[in-house]
Amino acid sequence: MQVGIDFGTSNTSIAFRGADGTRLIALEPDATSIPTAVFYGSTSGEYAIGAEAVNAYESGEEGRLMRSIKSVLGSSLIDETTEVGRRRLPFRDVIAHFLTRVIARAEAETGERVDSVIQGRPVSFNDRHPELDKRAQTILEACLHTAGVTQVEFLDEPVAAARSVAFPSGREKRVFVVDIGGGTSDFSVVRISPDNAGFDVLGSAGLYLGGNDFDHMLSFFELSKLFGHMETLELNGLPVPSSPYSTLSDWKSLNRLYTRDTAKQITWMLMNSPNSVGIRAFDHLVRNHEAHAYAKRTEQIKIGLSGADTQTFTYDTPDAHLEKVVMRGAFEGLINDAISRMDAVAAECLARAGVAPDQITDIVMVGGSTFIPLVQERLAGRFGNAVMSANDRFGAVAKGLAVHGAAMVTG
Repeated sequence: MQVGIDFGTSNTSIAFRGADGTRLIALEPDATSIPTAVFYGSTSGEYAIGAEAVNAYESGEEGRLMRSIKSVLGSSLIDETTEVGRRRLPFRDVIAHFLTRVIARAEAETGERVDSVIQGRPVSFNDRHPELDKRAQTILEACLHTAGVTQVEFLDEPVAAARSVAFPSGREKRVFVVDIGGGTSDFSVVRISPDNAGFDVLGSAGLYLGGNDFDHMLSFFELSKLFGHMETLELNGLPVPSSPYSTLSDWKSLNRLYTRDTAKQITWMLMNSPNSVGIRAFDHLVRNHEAHAYAKRTEQIKIGLSGADTQTFTYDTPDAHLEKVVMRGAFEGLINDAISRMDAVAAECLARAGVAPDQITDIVMVGGSTFIPLVQERLAGRFGNAVMSANDRFGAVAKGLAVHGAAMVTG
């Protein structure tokens, strides 16, 4: 069986095209999209993926949870190892473990063996280092072969998103695709013939910036202030160190909060600011291994601000109640520069395609961060003549990959 895999920084989906059309495969009960997460138990040596991995960690089971594992593909970390219990595990093995398990779930759900994969990839795994971008695809292909897949083909994720849409026939389409994932943002201009059979990519561009960066900014500049960040230490007049709060604000680095070095740093902070409610709350969060719960709540605040002007963050310890109301305007101010960088790459994509904004007929948006009003305003606002597609923003890439694979077979 051939499937399309959208291995995302935040979530992963798989789709296939059968006699009844294209559909997403349930990878967990009632879930066709699962967190891209792996949990390794400290004593058992076993691992879990998806929501099961997150639940195991949040239940207090001893072990190591890793999220956003796709992001290491575009960095030098892919050649390194990470500590899992008493052993060192290569990052590429972590990715292979996740893909092996997720493919096994797809096989169990469909009753068929997955031997061919159309794998989605960002336009650029790393927009600053072309050699790392090239290696990332090679390593991802090797991980899929380790997972038992015989044949692997790649397709840019925004192009796959365009392929997932059932556009009306009778007119030529010039489609602008905005795909904002957890770690990358990609843009493509795709020309589709009036009968929807012809499909040409006119231009693409991408950058190593995504929704997780929005989470980081919200946490580091807003929410972490509740936990003592940006305070002045009472007894020595020094600023509270920023490094542990930077770690708190990064999905990939959360496990570093539980090291001896971080424990010593927090102890030093407490010694020099014994009356700081925020630092004591930070100590409580770290001691109780609640960083991932904090990161999840940060993400929920970000998501909530797409539909409301305010969101309230709360955190309770035995001796304190922390609360902060986050305004949409404040959040948009934090991410404005990042969106400007995305907008510049979107303009570069149009220039590469040789297409003016008023020539774009349709817009396809993919990824949860495209629901952010400022993102929609800035990245879609220049296309006055375009129709916004009502596509599935979370499953579009996986579905489009399956459609592309089926077209390759029949073509």
